Amino acid sequence: MPLKKYLYTALTLILFTTAFGQTPMRVRGTVYDTTGSKPLKNAVATAVRIKDSLLLGFTRTDAKGNFDLNSFDVDTFSLIISHPQFDDKTYYMFGHSGNADITIPTITMPTKAQELDEVIIYAYKDPIYYKGDTLVYVADSFAVAENAVVEDLLKKLPGIEIDKDGKLKSQGKEIGQVLVDGDEFFGSDPTIATKNLGASGVETVQVYEKKQANGADGEETIQVLDLRLKDDAKKGYFGRISGGTDFQQFYETELLVNKFNRTQKISVFVLAANTPKSDFGFGDRSKFGLENEGRTNRFDDDGIFVDFNNNQNQGIPKTLKAGVYFSDKYGKKKNHTLGFNYSYYNTNLTSIAQSRSQYFVEDSTFFSDDSTRNVSFDESHRINFRYEGKLDSLTTLEIRPSITLSGANQNNSDYSSYRDVNDSLQRFNNVSNTNVSNTTSLNNDLRFQRKFMKKRREINLRYLLSMTEDIAEGTLISDNRYSFYDTTFQQLKTSSRDVRNHNAFLTYYEPIGEKYKIQADYMYEFGFNNQERETQDFYNPNTQRYDSINAIFTNNFDNLRESHRLGLLVWREARKHSLNAGVRLRNVAIENTNLFTQNVIEQNVTNFLPTLTYRYSPNQSKRFVLRYRTNSTLPSVNDLQPVPDNSNPNRIRIGNPNLLPNYEHNFDLSFNTYNALKGRYIYLGMNGQVTQNAFGDSTTIIPSGFGVQLNQTVNVSGNYYLVGYAGAGIPMFNRVFTLRPNFNYLHSQNTSYINGDKNIGLTRNLGLNMDYVVNFDSLEITLRNSFNLSSPTNSLETFNTQPFTTQSYFAGITWRLPKGFKIETNGNYTLNGQRSNGYNINYFILNAAISKYFLKTQNLEVTALMNDILNQNISANRYVSQNVVTDNFTKIISRYFLLKMTYRFNNRKAKEEDAKGFF
Repeated sequence: MPLKKYLYTALTLILFTTAFGQTPMRVRGTVYDTTGSKPLKNAVATAVRIKDSLLLGFTRTDAKGNFDLNSFDVDTFSLIISHPQFDDKTYYMFGHSGNADITIPTITMPTKAQELDEVIIYAYKDPIYYKGDTLVYVADSFAVAENAVVEDLLKKLPGIEIDKDGKLKSQGKEIGQVLVDGDEFFGSDPTIATKNLGASGVETVQVYEKKQANGADGEETIQVLDLRLKDDAKKGYFGRISGGTDFQQFYETELLVNKFNRTQKISVFVLAANTPKSDFGFGDRSKFGLENEGRTNRFDDDGIFVDFNNNQNQGIPKTLKAGVYFSDKYGKKKNHTLGFNYSYYNTNLTSIAQSRSQYFVEDSTFFSDDSTRNVSFDESHRINFRYEGKLDSLTTLEIRPSITLSGANQNNSDYSSYRDVNDSLQRFNNVSNTNVSNTTSLNNDLRFQRKFMKKRREINLRYLLSMTEDIAEGTLISDNRYSFYDTTFQQLKTSSRDVRNHNAFLTYYEPIGEKYKIQADYMYEFGFNNQERETQDFYNPNTQRYDSINAIFTNNFDNLRESHRLGLLVWREARKHSLNAGVRLRNVAIENTNLFTQNVIEQNVTNFLPTLTYRYSPNQSKRFVLRYRTNSTLPSVNDLQPVPDNSNPNRIRIGNPNLLPNYEHNFDLSFNTYNALKGRYIYLGMNGQVTQNAFGDSTTIIPSGFGVQLNQTVNVSGNYYLVGYAGAGIPMFNRVFTLRPNFNYLHSQNTSYINGDKNIGLTRNLGLNMDYVVNFDSLEITLRNSFNLSSPTNSLETFNTQPFTTQSYFAGITWRLPKGFKIETNGNYTLNGQRSNGYNINYFILNAAISKYFLKTQNLEVTALMNDILNQNISANRYVSQNVVTDNFTKIISRYFLLKMTYRFNNRKAKEEDAKGFF
């Protein structure tokens, strides 16, 4: 590693020496009113380069009218003096190294211009400011290159972060939705249009929070990024056609076409690939507004964050996707919107993995080695409609019906061997599963909003309908070999599920004075879920039929639930201090019926759910937010149904019809500040959760099974987590070089039971990251290093796990050369430490590409790319849960070469350039 550090340091010094050898420009002056006698405070002096209108710098005058604009290179530029009470005054400066320090002793502002029947008002705007609870960036205040797209602009905005997949964060928190002019733009996925719309067409970028319904669990708050466009940027077409192959095994093909004309938006897409590009990825789905072309990120039942879009780390994919999107506005005032989209999926995924697990049981331990091969085929048709219209000036109606038809075919095999602490083989097991399923889902979302003549008085009504029916049939073959006997069984499994959920929300706002308002709300939920499972044993090869029903693994189960929630909240809305606080009362009645045994279990739970949000904004550049909310989540039907699931005979799970809803206390504390003139920002915060009646696992290790576990979800106490985070952006040398440090820390406690003994698991996780970004007009360099330390412990004496680490070192370069050439390369070195023998895997992934642009617009691109040149790519992870520590690695696509041609087109007949490279 020292050699790499020396190379990074030397390269950085060479670049800085080259970049900063020029004489800096400096312009000073004093601004007066039209009389020339009164100095003007807070007038804005802006320097704009003439050849491409790039912003070189800006500043404001002090109380004596003086300004000092400096620290930009000598150039030919216009100096614009602005003040809201006067017309602009412009000077044209021809910079020269011998005349780099210019002083204008007296600048007299002209009177505001007037035209017949119209007054032209030039309003002063800060580059960043708050408008109520909305953070606003003025797009023209941030310099971007010619033909830059929105993503280029977002990278310049203090506090906005974009990761390698195009995901957005603001002040350390994820952006959940991106809109254009307050509306969906070819869909509603995050980062819509950020990699396609031209930055020059954006007037402002706005970030704010909004609440959205989350089924029976109430509402959740998400961050929204809204791109507000200039009037002349609301029409056109754009798209891309590309194809690539290695002429042997790998291929990539894309067709994406978009057309929009103020109100009408049309999008068509096709993607076929068997590389890691077998999905549009987060950024591309957003770029072309494909709102349903990815599934949502969520936390799984164990609290682990799961990204369902990251197929390339799960196996070897093969994908075909296609679809069409349409929306338009109708009516004399264009206040009725109709939308439609259809998409087709056809996906194959082959996953081959190996893992080693260590199990801790009372005063002993044992190990298992697993080899798995999973082959899956999924196909789906999705149709979505949308109507949104203003029935009158105060009334809005929105309807969103959708239907999904899907089918899946899975074939999984697992070979496991179990050894004792002396590494002596005790059992091996071969399990084969097949499953064919078909699912039909119908959903509808209806929203009605009515405002009144009295300002801020409002009533909202929302109704959600969800219906799902699916059937599945599969086989299970298990072959067990013990040291003293063998056993084999074969089963036919069929299942069906019928789910119907109705949710209704009614909310009323009544203002009290200028700063206060009352919110009263009511929620009603009715849910029905029937789940039937049947298992047949004793396959007869002569008749090719299964002869008998296995009552142990057969069940028919109904779950009925009815929920009422009534709430009252008080809002205080002011510039510096805003507050909303209140309490909700919720009653849930649950009836679980075992139709197989006619056993009925009834539950009735009542909760108080207080909520509080406080915001303090001492000025436009600082904000402090405190949130506290409570929530109660119902158990899933799979956790309730009292029938064993032996699809994995080594880990059998049985439901618990006595499960109660949990009760969660959530808090969130955050602070952010920024300096608009210097582009510096800092954010920090913490959030946490304490859960009563949490859902935890009770695991029984069957002694005679040597490794066979019986798991059941039970209510536990003592579960909590606490997360802290902080980050900053520190630009230097006129923002050519930027440091971006950030850190995060997790402390969590989870309770479980192992053979009846209570086990308290503590997890401490520390993450440290540092980005070094160098950005010139034609050269971009990114260096990144990260360190993650995880230290899990458990109260059971036999379960002591040493800390383990993951380190990553990344370097990437993009160099745009004359004659239309571009070179890209990046490398990432990952070190895994303190794992099981054979799983301390260190690997270096090196990628490279060289591109040549053709045509006057340079919209035709030919690229030769090399993925994983050293052929080291793998997916390696460690998982710690309850009494098990597992090290795993999965075979994924490694080295390949691709020759690729891409043609980008748009109605401007101009250069269409992607902000990101190929990696």
